[in-house]
Amino acid sequence: MNQERLIRLRLELEKYDLDAMLVRYASNLRYISGYSGSNGLALITRKDAFFLTDFRYKTQAEQEVTQMQLRVPREADLFAALAETAVLKAGMVCGFEGNRLSYESFTRLGLLFPGTEFRDMSMLMETLAAVKEESEILDLEKAAGITDKAFMELLNEIKPGISERQLDAKLSYIMKSLGSERDSFDTIVASGVNGAKPHHKPGDKLLREGEFITIDFGAMYQGYHADVTRTVCLGKADAKQKEIYDIVLQAQLKALAFIRAGITGKAADAVARDLIVQKGYGENFGHGLGHGLGYEIHAEPRLSPKYEEKLQVNQIVTVEPGIYIPGWGGVRIEDNVVVKEKDCRNLTTAPKNLLEL
Repeated sequence: MNQERLIRLRLELEKYDLDAMLVRYASNLRYISGYSGSNGLALITRKDAFFLTDFRYKTQAEQEVTQMQLRVPREADLFAALAETAVLKAGMVCGFEGNRLSYESFTRLGLLFPGTEFRDMSMLMETLAAVKEESEILDLEKAAGITDKAFMELLNEIKPGISERQLDAKLSYIMKSLGSERDSFDTIVASGVNGAKPHHKPGDKLLREGEFITIDFGAMYQGYHADVTRTVCLGKADAKQKEIYDIVLQAQLKALAFIRAGITGKAADAVARDLIVQKGYGENFGHGLGHGLGYEIHAEPRLSPKYEEKLQVNQIVTVEPGIYIPGWGGVRIEDNVVVKEKDCRNLTTAPKNLLEL
């Protein structure tokens, strides 16, 4: 973690007239402190920064947290330990992750710090993390590269008679052998009619000749998630399969050519959605065009009909239109791109032409 992130957060403290910000949620905590463990807490004031964890993570925190004062209390109850430091004083205004903190934890903060005002700053940390530094882009590019290579190797494993679950296991092994820390999320392998379910869970269904197979997967590198989808045909595609695939591909290519800084997530979504609607499949595209990537698999910003915010330079988003037809199957094609001033840079290089295996 570099000092620049603390500087940016302190500017937000001034902007919102806060004395401090309490960060507890894992991905936000890693972003602001560098800590990748499971029990930690950071309190950032306008002048100081404190990090608390328990004894189990003492050595890890000493290695990862370099810009904050480290406190390792005897107990694992970090809220109680924070109260003992007396950093938060009566009369202070402290922001917290309202979208992440449980009601129970919020109530406890009120009891431990009766003189402190806690102000809901939902999405503050997520918004800060949405604009990526160059080092983050390199890590995400590495994750995307591992994902691309894994897909190319997986093509040799896609054969009639193998189950969706077996293909999932093979893909996970390939990604890890190529350098992935772990799967970015639970891989989706949806064959045949299962392709109509955007988030199908791989099961015992066997792959069959003539079916579409949609694979949604990603490698993780340095905590950053890649998220790629490819749809292939096992054998020769028929006329309808070619039609649906081409519509989805053209919608994705049109969106990729349109995405740049300054447009809204809603506008980006509309470019792909309008084409699919014009082709008569609007009701079969029920999710947003894409989402941000980072320490979370679904992060800011969003490409969706409801997202009115403008995209910014160096945000990273997925672009993933799809068509899903119950009883028939589906097609989704997804890339990861970096938003630039006048266009976007695609981090995904796996082929998108219809592969007939």
